[in-house]
Amino acid sequence: MDRASGPAETHAKILLGFGGCVESSVEDLPPRVARAMLWTALALLFCIRAFDAARGGMGAEALFLAAAPYPPLVALLAGRFRLGVRLGLLVALVALALMPFAVVGMEWGWLPWTVGAGVLVALPARASWPLLGAVVAATAATGLLAGEPINVWAWRPLALATDALIVFSLHTVSGLVADLHATRDELARIETSRERLRLDAELRRTVGTGLRSITEGLTAAAEAPPEDARVRIQEAAETARRTLAEVRSMAGAYRATGSQDMRPPVGSPRFVRVVLAAVVLIQAVRPVTNVFTVAGDPRWLYLLVPLLAVAVALLLSRPSRGRLIALGLLLVPVAWPGSYAAGTLLVVSCMWGLFAGAALAWVRPPGSWAIAAAVLALQVVVCITPPPVASPADMVTSVLSPIILAWLFYGLSRLGDLVVLLGRARQELAVAAVAAERLRIGRDLHDVLGFSLSAVALRGELALRLLDRDPARAAAELATLVRVLGRAHAELGSITGGRVRLELRHEIDAAVEALQAAGITVRAEVEIGTLPDETGTALAAVLREGVTNVLRHSRARTCSITVTGSDGAACLRIVNDGAGEPRTSVAGGVGLESLAARTGGRLSAGPRRGGGFEVVAEFRSDPAGLGGDADGVDPVAGTELADR
Repeated sequence: MDRASGPAETHAKILLGFGGCVESSVEDLPPRVARAMLWTALALLFCIRAFDAARGGMGAEALFLAAAPYPPLVALLAGRFRLGVRLGLLVALVALALMPFAVVGMEWGWLPWTVGAGVLVALPARASWPLLGAVVAATAATGLLAGEPINVWAWRPLALATDALIVFSLHTVSGLVADLHATRDELARIETSRERLRLDAELRRTVGTGLRSITEGLTAAAEAPPEDARVRIQEAAETARRTLAEVRSMAGAYRATGSQDMRPPVGSPRFVRVVLAAVVLIQAVRPVTNVFTVAGDPRWLYLLVPLLAVAVALLLSRPSRGRLIALGLLLVPVAWPGSYAAGTLLVVSCMWGLFAGAALAWVRPPGSWAIAAAVLALQVVVCITPPPVASPADMVTSVLSPIILAWLFYGLSRLGDLVVLLGRARQELAVAAVAAERLRIGRDLHDVLGFSLSAVALRGELALRLLDRDPARAAAELATLVRVLGRAHAELGSITGGRVRLELRHEIDAAVEALQAAGITVRAEVEIGTLPDETGTALAAVLREGVTNVLRHSRARTCSITVTGSDGAACLRIVNDGAGEPRTSVAGGVGLESLAARTGGRLSAGPRRGGGFEVVAEFRSDPAGLGGDADGVDPVAGTELADR
């Protein structure tokens, strides 16, 4: 995956405030945006209820009492507590919400929406929704028993349900955004572990079976008569070649094939759609109830019900500018200037807030700002004309109501988009991590096991030649090969386990034995002390690849291996007098050049003056100097050979 477009760099255009467009990374923005939307909605609701109370002539004492339930509600929204704590906060909230009744009676513009929101936030869904219904029913019953005007009685339960849904929905979706953001790497770890297990089983079934067959054949050859031993060694050598071919084929397949999406496409959260539908339907019911309770002429419903049904369908349909234009033409002219012809039509203006929210969510700035500002300005106009002119408190309340509805529609739409974005980012991270793991395993499979299997094939041929001339040395070669195969078994497990550790001095000894078995005179010198595991593993991997190239691609008679250290660097030098050239990096990233690039080292290779060929690899000998990520995808776990 191209680093410039990888999941770690996923960006989203997230609209803040009223349609402001800010490009930001999903690394830090979504949780802050989600919480800001929640607290802004809560502040707007408090302002609306405060102005509503002031409009009713409430005194300072009543205002203070009405605000008392907010602290426990804020605590419920801000923290993630166990059920017992949530229940305690809910009890305190209910007590504070009921306290004004005992102090100032019914004359305080009561609306227990905080109780409804607290019930939804504090309790599990199976209990919270029935209890919310009970709170709404109790509110309606209380208003009826108190003899409230029919329009106030009808408004109160709808307003309670709307406000509670606003706060609960923003709280729930912001929590989902935070959870997705906090666990954005979890899916990658899970899927990588699954892929490791799957590849481990596949490698043990193929490569592991081949290694066991070779080991059993060579072990039996060591104890068999010469003729039987010859057949078994030949079979083992042939099996080693086939297994080596399988290793190269599988390594190439792992490097060449990416991983498929492991989850279905992420859709808009169902919860967001349900809440938006509920709020839109509640707002559509309000004009209908107002016609019965205020206008008193049900004939207007023949016009209003179809109009509101179309408006609801447009608001809940797929966003488009055409639908937004149609929505505006349905809602705005009917309420104003239509109210000049019939005052009843003004009830449609309670849908204007949703229209403004749709404009903010569906249109790019500054067009969205202009539409929202025009709607708010028009809301002020309808407070003035047609007469009578509304009081300042009524005017502020009339403006704040569409603001909170616009904020809800816009906020849920944006947060729903964030949930989708974060879900896709998690999928992309998982896909990239699995692809990187397949690439790493393919590389390590080639780099680690290729040498061992090449050595088995070559030294098996040597043992065949020695069977008649020097049976004792042939037996020693077979014993050595069994040890090499045992080490290869262990290395096979370490490849899928995520941690490949190679001992440099041990690999030098093995390289010397393999080269000598091929008839090459070897000189090995190590002029450096103990190296960090990462450095030693990197040098050992380059040594394996370099020696494999000498064995396969040159006619060398002599070879020298030197390891030196100076100025915080470790240097490996392989010199042979053959004419072969080392295999350079191929597509998919194997070979000496790729090995050096992946391990953060430097490599030079080329003919020497006077003949022969020289490979020089240099790495930092201090752990702080190691690292690098050639794929643009950080390793998931462990210190992987292919990612160091």
